[in-house]
Amino acid sequence: MTGADLILAGGRVLTMDAALPYASTVVVRGGEIVHVGEDAGGWRAAETVELRGRVVLPGLNDSHLHGVGYGLHRPPFCLDVALESIAAVRAEVARAVRRARPGQWIRGIGWHPGRLAECVADPGRQPVAADLDEVAPEHPVLLQDFSGHAVWVNSLALELAGVESDGGVLHHADQALVQRAAPHPEGGLTAVARDVVAELNRLGITSFTEPGLGPGGEEAFAGGMGTGALEAYAALARSGELTARVSVLGLPSAMSGASAADTVAWLAAPPDLAGISPRLLRLLGVKVFADGIPPSETAWMREPYPSGGHGALCTHGASTGERVAELAEIVRLVHEAGWQLGVHVVGSRGVDAVAEALAAAQDRHPRKDARHYVIHGQFASEQALARLAALGCGINLQPVLQAMEAGTTRALFGEDLVRTEWPARSAVEAGVVTACSSDAPVTRPDWRAGVAALVAREGEGLDLEAALRTYTIAPAWQDHAETWKGSITPGKVADLCVSAATSPHELTEAPVELTLFGGRVVHGG
Repeated sequence: MTGADLILAGGRVLTMDAALPYASTVVVRGGEIVHVGEDAGGWRAAETVELRGRVVLPGLNDSHLHGVGYGLHRPPFCLDVALESIAAVRAEVARAVRRARPGQWIRGIGWHPGRLAECVADPGRQPVAADLDEVAPEHPVLLQDFSGHAVWVNSLALELAGVESDGGVLHHADQALVQRAAPHPEGGLTAVARDVVAELNRLGITSFTEPGLGPGGEEAFAGGMGTGALEAYAALARSGELTARVSVLGLPSAMSGASAADTVAWLAAPPDLAGISPRLLRLLGVKVFADGIPPSETAWMREPYPSGGHGALCTHGASTGERVAELAEIVRLVHEAGWQLGVHVVGSRGVDAVAEALAAAQDRHPRKDARHYVIHGQFASEQALARLAALGCGINLQPVLQAMEAGTTRALFGEDLVRTEWPARSAVEAGVVTACSSDAPVTRPDWRAGVAALVAREGEGLDLEAALRTYTIAPAWQDHAETWKGSITPGKVADLCVSAATSPHELTEAPVELTLFGGRVVHGG
C-alpha cells in the first residue's frame, strides 16, 4: 500500500480526459492527482471522502471574468439596477440615498437601454442626468450598464469629475473621468479580490482569466481593470491567500482608441511578477478592444443597424482605413513580441478584420502555438471560424449573454442572426478551441448557468459533456496549461469540484459541496 493525502471514493468522476473519461475514485498526494480509477489502486490515505455517488469535475475555469470589477459591483457597495424601467431605477437610487451618508457616491450596475420601458416605448428617449438629479441632488450617482461600455450619471457626478456633458450617458473612454472620481471601498482592491476568489471557490471555480488589467483599465469597472487589480492578486499570491489560478491579459489601451503607441509602451515594460509561481498568477498576453457592442450600435457589422449605420472599429484612427491599419499594427507588435492576444470583437465585419490581422501577423512572423483568441465573436461567420481554426486560434463565448441578448439581436438584425450568433457548435465543428465564460460582472460567475444555456440552446448549442469541456479543458488550453490542469488526470494539479449532483444531468441545478485547490479544501469539507 502506498501513502496518499486524500482519497475521493465512490463517485461519478467526469475526468474530461479522453483516455479515461469516467471513473469513481481519485487519489491525491502533494497537491497533485496520483491515481484515477474504479478503486484506489493500492493507495491508502489518512483521509477518505465517501462521495456516495456524487459527481466530481475538474476545478472549473471561468476563462473571461473581470474578478475585481465584479467585486466592485456587488452589494452593499453597488446597487443592482438591472430593472425594467427608468422609474424603477430612480426608485432604487432614491432608497439608496436615504441610507447613504451625506455626499456618499451611489453606484449601481446592470441597466440595459433595450429593457427600460420608457426607452422601448419611445426609441428617442434615453436615460439622462435629470432622471437621477431629481432623486439624488446631493449624492453623485454612477450607474454602469450591463456591459461595462457605458455609464449613466447625474449632474453632480459630472461636476465632481469635471466633465462637461448635456446628457447623462457616457460611452467607452468618455466614462474615464467619472470612473476615476468614484472612490474604492474600504480595504482596497486586495480585500475585494480576496472576497471574490472566496466566492468563486464556493462555486467550484479554481481558475479564471482577468481579461485586461493595465493602464487602459484605470477607469473601467470602477478601476477594477487597472494596474491596482493586478497588484492586488500579486499581494494575495505572495501572502499565500490566492486560492485560484489567475491568468492575466495586460491592457495597454482603454476601451476606445487602442493604439500601437500604447502597445509599444506596454511591451517595453510589462508588469513584473517575479517570485510568484506562474501556476498561481501569470501574465499571458495583451487584451485589445477592436469594436464595441450591438446595443450601442458600436459593434462593426456587415449588416446595417436600424439607424442605417454599421458601427466601426474602435481602434485609433480618423477613418476606417486608419483604424484597420492600427488594429493590424497592434496585432503585429504583440504577436512578434511573443505574447498571446485576446481581442474583444463582436461584429461580423470586425471579426473578419481581426482574423485578417492575425493571418497577416502569422504570415510575416510564423509562430507555433501562439493561441491568440477572439473574445465574444458574437457574429463570427463560418468563413471567419474556418480561418481562425487554420491559424490555431481560439474563441471565448458567453452563453448566458446569448440567452440574455437574443431579443436585442432580433430587434436589430432579425431572426436569422439570432439563430447563428454566439456560434458555439459551429466553432467546435470548425476546429476552433472553444472556451466559455461569464464575463462577470456582465453576468454572474456561475458556470452552471452557462452550461445550462449551452445545453438548452437549439442549433448552436452543445451536449452536456461538450459544454463542460468549454469550462474545463478548453480554458486550460487557452491558458497554455492543459498539460497540468483542466482534467482529472494523474500528474495534474488536484483542483477538483464535488457537486451534490448524483447524475451529470443534475449538475446545473445542484450546489457545489466541496472544492479542492491543489489538494487543499477551500470550500466545504
